[in-house]
Amino acid sequence: MRTILPLVAAAALAGPALAQTVTSEIVMYQGDSVLADWGLWRYYDKDGDGVWTNVDEQIEFGIDGQTQINFIDDVKYRKDGGRDFVFCLATGDILLRLEDIDGDGRVDGPGEIVEWADTRAGGGFSNTSPDALDFDPITGGFYVTDDNYSFGPQPGTGIHYYEDTNVDGDANDAGEFVQFVDANLPITVAGTAGAVTIDAGDFEGLMFDSTNGIVIGFAQQDLALYAFQDLNGDGDANDAGEAWNFCNLVGEVPGLELNADVFAGTLYNPSCPSSGGVGLFAALEVLDFSAGAGPLGEDVYWIMSNASNGSCSGAGGLLYRGIDLNGDMDLNDAGEVVMFYDGNLGPIGIPAHYGGADMDGGYTTRLGTGETYFFYDLNGDGDAMDASEQTLLGLDPLGHFVGEMDAMPVGAFVKPGLGPPFFNTFGIPGLNSNGLNPLIGNVGTPVIGNSFDVTLTNGIPFSSAILFMGLNDTSWNRPPVVALPFDMVAIGAPGNILYAPGEFQFPVGTDISGSASFTINVPNNPTFIGQDLYLQWFCIDSLANPRGVTMSDAAHTQVE
Repeated sequence: MRTILPLVAAAALAGPALAQTVTSEIVMYQGDSVLADWGLWRYYDKDGDGVWTNVDEQIEFGIDGQTQINFIDDVKYRKDGGRDFVFCLATGDILLRLEDIDGDGRVDGPGEIVEWADTRAGGGFSNTSPDALDFDPITGGFYVTDDNYSFGPQPGTGIHYYEDTNVDGDANDAGEFVQFVDANLPITVAGTAGAVTIDAGDFEGLMFDSTNGIVIGFAQQDLALYAFQDLNGDGDANDAGEAWNFCNLVGEVPGLELNADVFAGTLYNPSCPSSGGVGLFAALEVLDFSAGAGPLGEDVYWIMSNASNGSCSGAGGLLYRGIDLNGDMDLNDAGEVVMFYDGNLGPIGIPAHYGGADMDGGYTTRLGTGETYFFYDLNGDGDAMDASEQTLLGLDPLGHFVGEMDAMPVGAFVKPGLGPPFFNTFGIPGLNSNGLNPLIGNVGTPVIGNSFDVTLTNGIPFSSAILFMGLNDTSWNRPPVVALPFDMVAIGAPGNILYAPGEFQFPVGTDISGSASFTINVPNNPTFIGQDLYLQWFCIDSLANPRGVTMSDAAHTQVE
């Protein structure tokens, strides 16, 4: 007989409730000079408790002996053509494309590191200094800042665009490079009293507005965010009217409109006097665009100050959320930018951010002391400053320095050790009163969003059986704790051994042949991927022994 029930183990696998369901993990560039382990690391939820605080949930993702995956300036996860990639700006001013081809949960094996674009060769420049990048999901291309800046724009400074137009796996061929914003050209934006000439030679941060097709960069010399769009279809944004003041939170440039709330004094200005004694200093270099992540489904522009309070008092630990409320393609109007989290005033003191990424409708940030926090506006008041709105996701017991990070979906890359699907039987079955050994079997294996069957053969006809399922094969906390495997002679069932804990029990009835089947529906939750499951049949057999039970052999499988 066949029984179909949902996987009631879901409650155990899901872990504790968070401020908001986390459906992402993090890839970080980090390392330590003493340990010499610079490279890409993953923070992922191995045990299904919703956070990444265990030591084994911080794993090496791409460490190749400090050859290519080194000196990372920015890192972005992207899915393209059904394949999962991590792109990063790395040693030698190269844009690398990383892919886990062999399925070992890492991106440093043979053929897994591809030089996708050489930023020097692309435009024929003798030297470049790429700082940030973002992806155009429509074209599959990347926008990259280049701030080879020495008291003014140098050849090639500005924003470049790379696209693999011939689909050969890189963007190093003729015609695959465009100088999207040429900082050596005069570029003006509309000001409060006429056109204002801007400095586009020193962009330190970049985000791509995929809804409107707009490139937005933080200009370090002007301390403002400028937007660029190719309005005439010539492939660049170097023409009149194709640049504008997107968000000015500082007010360093005369004649440039200042954000209305900063001007009114109701929104904190993330700057301090320059150490050079002239003008101001600010560092709004961590930028992210998140389509539809606003409270009413609006597009969100995240702006993080990565200045430190140690060097720029009051500018450390600031995270802004921007929403273009009036649709005029900027964030300078009243109410459009809010202080989402102020590390100087919030429940978690943050003197400096060491990386950040938009995620699950909120924002994840890494502190200098190694903690990773997720900020989410639970009560809808426009910020994540309330006590319940910060979730500690991860720790770094090794004390790494981290500079870049990005979020990616759980399951985009397999967990280390997760290989091909399997359903391995083990152990010795008991002997029932019909002289047969009950045997466990399967039809399919556990895959999120799908179902699989666990079968029983050689049971007692027209009787009952219970499928035991647990998450380990070493103990069953009934209570009291039962160490596994457990010889059942002690409870009146000699010749039978308990291998799987009965944490979850599913009763079925057997048919005329003593067979049965139980269908387990696996929830479509990527957090379950990699979870071990141990199963065994508990067969009712009143004539077999004083206990009236016979055990099948056991099985081990893993959720994919």
